[in-house]
Amino acid sequence: KSLLKSFETEEQVKFLVKLKDQVDTEKVAALAQEKAKAKNLSAFQTKHVTRSTVITELKANANTTQKRILDFAEKEKAKGNVSEIESFYIVNAVAIKGTKEVMEKIASFEEVEKVLLDEKRKVIQTEIDVSQQIENAIQSIEWNIDRVKAPDAWALGYDGSGVTVAIIDTGVQWDHPTLKDKYLGYNAETGEVNHEIAFFDAVNGQTAAYDDHGHGTHVTGTIVGSSPDGSNQIGVAPGAKFIAAKAIASDGYGYNSDFISAGQWVMDQGADVVNNSWGGGPGIDEFFRPMVQSWRSVGILPVFAAGNTDLFTPQEPGTVASPANYPESFAVGATDSNDELANFSLLGPSPYGELKPEVSAPGVSIRSSYPNNSFAGASGTSMAAPH
Repeated sequence: KSLLKSFETEEQVKFLVKLKDQVDTEKVAALAQEKAKAKNLSAFQTKHVTRSTVITELKANANTTQKRILDFAEKEKAKGNVSEIESFYIVNAVAIKGTKEVMEKIASFEEVEKVLLDEKRKVIQTEIDVSQQIENAIQSIEWNIDRVKAPDAWALGYDGSGVTVAIIDTGVQWDHPTLKDKYLGYNAETGEVNHEIAFFDAVNGQTAAYDDHGHGTHVTGTIVGSSPDGSNQIGVAPGAKFIAAKAIASDGYGYNSDFISAGQWVMDQGADVVNNSWGGGPGIDEFFRPMVQSWRSVGILPVFAAGNTDLFTPQEPGTVASPANYPESFAVGATDSNDELANFSLLGPSPYGELKPEVSAPGVSIRSSYPNNSFAGASGTSMAAPH
C-alpha cells in the first residue's frame, strides 16, 4: 500500500525486492564447523573459516538468483526508467529506484517473494540532555557502569580486550578523548588513521568517521569509553576496539537499504558483537531477519534496543520492537538508578512466544560521550543496549 501511494506523487520511488530463496546460514555454518573440527582447527581458525564459508554461500546465492532482476533493471536504467540499483547478499534482496511499471514487472518475477517501499527506521531514544555535560565530569566511574558490575569484571581481567564491537548508528566522533584509543582504525603508536577498516557510511558515502547527530557517539561511549588519565569511566568494556557503520542520517532516521548495507559491512569486517540502538514498531516484521540470522551464524552477537513507548505504542505486554523481538536477537530493556523498569521500556513477550527482553540495563540519564569532545546525558533503551 505505502509503495503504491508513493508512486502517486513521485515518478520514481526506491523499493526493495526480497527474493524467495534465502540461504539457511545456520545450516551452512554447522557444516563448516564440522569440517573444521575434522581438520582439528583452532577456535580462531574455525570462526574465520565459518565466516568466509557463509559469506561465500550468501554471495553465490545472490549472484545466481538475482541475475534476471539485475539484468532487467540495467536495461531499464539505460532507458531512463531506473536511476539506482543496489544488490545485497546478507539478505537476498535488491534495492531499486524506478518507475511504477518497472516495479510491477519485477513483482511478477517468480523468484520474488515481495516488493516493498524502502522505509525509514529511527534511532531509539527519548531525549539528549546536554546540561549533564559538566555535572560529575570528574567522577571516574559512572553509576551505570558500576551498577552492571563492570569494575568487578575488569578486576578479573575481563575488560573487552581482544573483542571488536560494531555499532550501527548515526556514526561516531572517532577522536573523542574517551574513544580515540579504542577506534580500530587508529594506531596509537604511529598516530596513523585508517578509516577504511573501521568506518562505513551508508548514508552520505563519506570516508572518514563522523557523527552529525550525536546518538552514535553517545552509544559508543557506553560500550568502550574512558579517558586516558583514568577519568570518565563511561564505558563497560574499555579494552575493546570499535568499528562504526553509519545507517542513520542527521534527522535520526535511516532507510532499510542503508541498514542492510551497514549490516553486510559489519559481517565482512568480522566483528564479535553488533550494537543496534534502532528499530521499527512492535509485531512481526521479518525483513531484517535473514541479516540477523547471518550475523548469528558467523558468531556475531546481535544486540538490539527493546524499543521505547511513543504516541502509538504504550508500555503494554507484547510491544517489544522489531528486530529486537526476533528469536535470534538479544534484546535489552531499560532500568533507572533505582533498578526499576523505565516507564518507556517496551515489554515482551515476543510475537514468537519468547521471553523478551533477554536482559534490562541502565537506560535513564546515562552520561556518555557526545560530539565536539563533550558529554551529555540521555535516556532510552538505546542507552541500555550498549551495556
